[in-house]
This record gives sequence, structure tokens and C-alpha cells, in this order.
Amino acid sequence: MTYNPQIPEWGEKYLENNEENLIKYHEWLSTTGVKTGLISPKKDQYIWDEFIVHSLYFYKLMEDLNLENKDLFDIGTGGGIPGIPISIVNKAKVTLIDNKTTRIYELQRLIKILRLKDLHAKEKNALELLKKEKNVVFTLRCYLSTSNLIKEVGKTPNKNIFLVSSKQKNRLKTNEKFHVKQEKFLINKNDYRFIDVITVMWKQYQ
Repeated sequence: MTYNPQIPEWGEKYLENNEENLIKYHEWLSTTGVKTGLISPKKDQYIWDEFIVHSLYFYKLMEDLNLENKDLFDIGTGGGIPGIPISIVNKAKVTLIDNKTTRIYELQRLIKILRLKDLHAKEKNALELLKKEKNVVFTLRCYLSTSNLIKEVGKTPNKNIFLVSSKQKNRLKTNEKFHVKQEKFLINKNDYRFIDVITVMWKQYQ
């Protein structure tokens, strides 16, 4: 093992009873994930910190907001990030969404390997799904920035929660349509990342 599969204090509990499957997923990403083009070649520690640990903070936010039992759609999932780590530690329904058939095929094979019953992978139009679904949680790690997401769903916002990964401090402010709150967290001893939590504010859409 050429990496340290540890999680900062905020997520240590997620390793309990889940470490084996999280490590299996890490191994899959570093081998099959790279070979099939789902992720670009990365060092093992980078894959653990940026893809596994980062993903688990999405779930921590769901717990903090009492959303862990809601259906989750992982938009632009790519290699299953963050949807698969969330599914490993949580038993609620998770659906991985991507627009490439080859990605969905590989993810469906992985789901069988990990034996995750409530995890599904589907080829769908992400923008249509963002505007159509109601009362669910969406995770977006790379598909859209917070500002672009708000532009896309701002005309017809439904009662949903959006968790969006951000590489820097967000200057967007809460307005009459959306409440925007940014969470800062450690992925290892030294490096911080950000996730924006976006909820609909307009009463007519509640």
C-alpha cells in the first residue's frame, strides 16, 4: 500500500465497517478507473484524499442537514465521485448520472463488485434532471460551478438541496431565490477544500 487511508477527525466514524469497500473502490479507481479513462492517472494518496475523503464530506453535510434518507442524484459522476463513497457509508438510494454509455457500463460492473444494493448508474441528460426532480439532494463535484448551477435552475427552482464542490472561497451571497452557505473542511492534515450548500428560498417553490 503506497498511501495512508486515513480520514480527518470529522470522518473517522465512516471508516468503521466501511474501510474494506472504500479501499476496494480506491483500488478500482487507480487501476480500472484509469485504464477506462474515468479518471486521469493520479498518485494513490491523491486519489484517497481528493476522491474518497472529499466525497465523504458530502455525506457528512447530508447528515448535518438531516438529509441522509433522501434520494441522492450524483450529477456528472464520472468515476462515481462522490456518489459511490456516499453509497458505501449510507444505505439510502443513490443514483449516479452521466451522459457517457461507457462510463455507466463500467460503473454498473463496479456496483456488482461492491454489492451495493441501493446504488444505481444511469445515462441521462443532467440538465433536464436538475430542473425536473423535486425534494431530492443533488451532488455536483465537477459538472457545474455554483454560479452556473444557479443560472441553470434559477428560472424554475424546485424544492431541492444542491451540494457543489468549489475549489476556492465562494463570493456568491444569499439572495431572494437561493440560500448559499459554504463549508470549509480538511481532506488531510494540511489541505482544505470547500463545498457550497444551496437551498431554494422562494416560498412559491417550497
